[in-house]
Amino acid sequence: MPRLASIDITDIARPLPPLVTQALFGLLCAGFAVLLRAVTDIYLPGAGPFALTVPVVLVATLFGRWVSGAVCQTLAGLHAWYYVLPIAGSFAFETAGDGPRVIVNLAAGYFSVALAEVFRRTARSALHDREMLLVELEHRVKNSFASIAGVMRLQMRDASPEARDLLQSALGRVESYARAYSYLRFQFDDTGSVVLGDYLRDLCKALEETATHDRRIAFECRADGTAVPRDKAITIGLLVNEVATNSVKHAFRDRGGTVTVAFETREDGKVLTIADDGPGMRVNGESSGLGRRLIDALAMQAGGTVEVDSGASGTAYTITFPAA
Repeated sequence: MPRLASIDITDIARPLPPLVTQALFGLLCAGFAVLLRAVTDIYLPGAGPFALTVPVVLVATLFGRWVSGAVCQTLAGLHAWYYVLPIAGSFAFETAGDGPRVIVNLAAGYFSVALAEVFRRTARSALHDREMLLVELEHRVKNSFASIAGVMRLQMRDASPEARDLLQSALGRVESYARAYSYLRFQFDDTGSVVLGDYLRDLCKALEETATHDRRIAFECRADGTAVPRDKAITIGLLVNEVATNSVKHAFRDRGGTVTVAFETREDGKVLTIADDGPGMRVNGESSGLGRRLIDALAMQAGGTVEVDSGASGTAYTITFPAA
């Protein structure tokens, strides 16, 4: 429902004045109602002269506002009156009692327009309130990350060199997580799903700008248009942050290189690959480190399994998620 509630013909056709757009959309819907009437008359001549206009009038109102609905109701109603009701081809009635029936049917149609307009405004208002709540939530989460990072920086001032290194590493992860949430801000649609390709490309661009510092390290991103639930997208973003940041710190030493992030859908599931072309890292020797444990925990949280391949040509993390 939220996705449908966000559709408004007036917003789509912005170069045109709103009233013109609404009137044209109402005219288009009325034309469709006439076409529907003609097709119906082939098999059921004269059946329900006004009934077929109701669904089309509702569509016109819900997506084109009340002006569209009123235009559609007026034109479609007059067409049914003139061409369908006896006497066909005239506004005169074969039976005198048809006059009150026509008035009641037309009035009911306009009443449907009014109800549909009330529903449309209520749904749009609810959608707007939802978006405002999401903005507020994102703002609070961002402030929470900033507060945590500030406390950690204060602790680093008086910490020993060993503790300072640990705090610096933890601070980097907090900032990475904050970045993952920040770049996901409005990437999800009204169903709560995220187009992962767009999200990962934005995230890789941010990592390239902020995580490479003065070294020549490039990020490449290849991802299809797969949509995943927002919570899973957050976890995947954190995985990319953790592995890519680890590569930037340890894989290239004092030279440049490339970190490649790829996400593709296969028959047996979805596969996320984060690879670098550095000289390789001691993956096996560091398998019990905090970074590797976080990667395994994040992959498990998203229902995936991790495979690592490291050699002279680089290190690649392959996280496989089973097919839904």
